[in-house]
Amino acid sequence: MTTAAPLKIYNAKDAETQFGEVLNEASRKPVGITKRGRVAAYILSRRDFDAMVSRIQELEDQLWLAKADLAREGGFVGSERVKTILGAIGDVQNEEAGANS
Repeated sequence: MTTAAPLKIYNAKDAETQFGEVLNEASRKPVGITKRGRVAAYILSRRDFDAMVSRIQELEDQLWLAKADLAREGGFVGSERVKTILGAIGDVQNEEAGANS
């Protein structure tokens, strides 16, 4: 895991009055904005935001694949197998209904 460089921090009032500088800084690395002494928001470049969203999507995909693997190992079946089983049950019920007519 990589460690992030220390954030450049602006209080909300300074961020407002120095917004151009904040945007320039954010193009290089995320910027923290404080309110009442606590970081309340971050400003980051579109490039960094897009990379973060892409990485989150990759991790979600990996999580779903891991959950699917666990389900298969636990004896759960996929949707195609369920359709086949339900179709077979329907065929049996139709045969029984036809025999009882």
